[in-house]
Amino acid sequence: MKKIFLTTIALLSIASASVFGMYGVDSGWINFLTHGNQFRARLDQLGFTLGNDTIKGTFGFNNNAGYGGVYGSLFSTANGITYDFKPSISMGLGYTSSLISVGVGYNATIGSQRWTKYNGKAEGKKTEAVAHTPVLVLNAMDNAFRMAIPIQVVNLADKYEGGDKSRFTAVSLDAQFRYYTGLDFLPQIRLYLRYGNYGYEKTTGGTKDKGTFAETFGFDFRLWFGSMVEEVAINPIIKIQYNGALGKQHNQTRIQAADLVHYAALGGVPTTWTENWAKGAWDLKIIPALGITANSDIVSLYVEPSLGFQITQKGSATDNKVKELYSLYYGAYAEIYITPLKNLEWYFEASIGNVGNTKGVAFASSTGITWYLPAL
Repeated sequence: MKKIFLTTIALLSIASASVFGMYGVDSGWINFLTHGNQFRARLDQLGFTLGNDTIKGTFGFNNNAGYGGVYGSLFSTANGITYDFKPSISMGLGYTSSLISVGVGYNATIGSQRWTKYNGKAEGKKTEAVAHTPVLVLNAMDNAFRMAIPIQVVNLADKYEGGDKSRFTAVSLDAQFRYYTGLDFLPQIRLYLRYGNYGYEKTTGGTKDKGTFAETFGFDFRLWFGSMVEEVAINPIIKIQYNGALGKQHNQTRIQAADLVHYAALGGVPTTWTENWAKGAWDLKIIPALGITANSDIVSLYVEPSLGFQITQKGSATDNKVKELYSLYYGAYAEIYITPLKNLEWYFEASIGNVGNTKGVAFASSTGITWYLPAL
């Protein structure tokens, strides 16, 4: 039973994460210091983690489709042969010990579109937009406490032929903190903190101007409870999630700086971000979920159905009395691990659920293999 419980904790440590392995621009980096040596190839990632009991490193690629980076085709012939490989590239180095482990990482996320940079000339050139994400990862208390703090930064600056200047800057934080308590009834606590700021500076005809398009704050607090029913681990989970606008009213609830590479053409800034709306947007979700884990020597299964309550406040440009919307939140998440050989694992992930106040469902999945390698 102890083996099953420890396996459950290991599965829970990666369940419900949006990025696995070869590490994306968000707090999926929290697993870097505990991952063993491995080569991983999935639909949304490619890379490796290697090291010994003290030093480890990682290098790889991540699709990060939601952040502007896309694998695309290696070459595109629509307008002649052009380079079209645009993932998020990650690399990291870590020191590990039982007392404390620390790591640093970096992601470069290449935009799905180029922007025109003039650099003081009459005709501009197409330039890649890149989001930079430095990361700090720290584990302590024999990995019972874990944290990952990635900070996304995008800076698009240009100078025009007449002397005018512009700079668009976005910064966002997507931190995660975990504590594995060692208690059977409350095995794990998680806290996610999210902050984003998107602003500009410009000089037009000698007149300087600067401001903030949008600023957001959010958190996600989760409690895991534990029990065993024969050979199955049952883990009720409580999730409280909030995202909302700060300061100047606007219609954004969560700014992620890497998204700015989508709007790299400077004229592509969403106009709704520049308006002083009468009422800002926010959303709140209270989601009870149930994590169920079962495993054998070859197959491990984790499923997590959820049904909760959500409040959505849409921003309004003119009406400061616009009412919030109440609705049910539902979803289901699953992971399957099949290990036909000792060091080779096939992985499948799937999720389905409603998003915000939209009708219908959103479905996402990933699959691929992990080859576990011996220590160096």
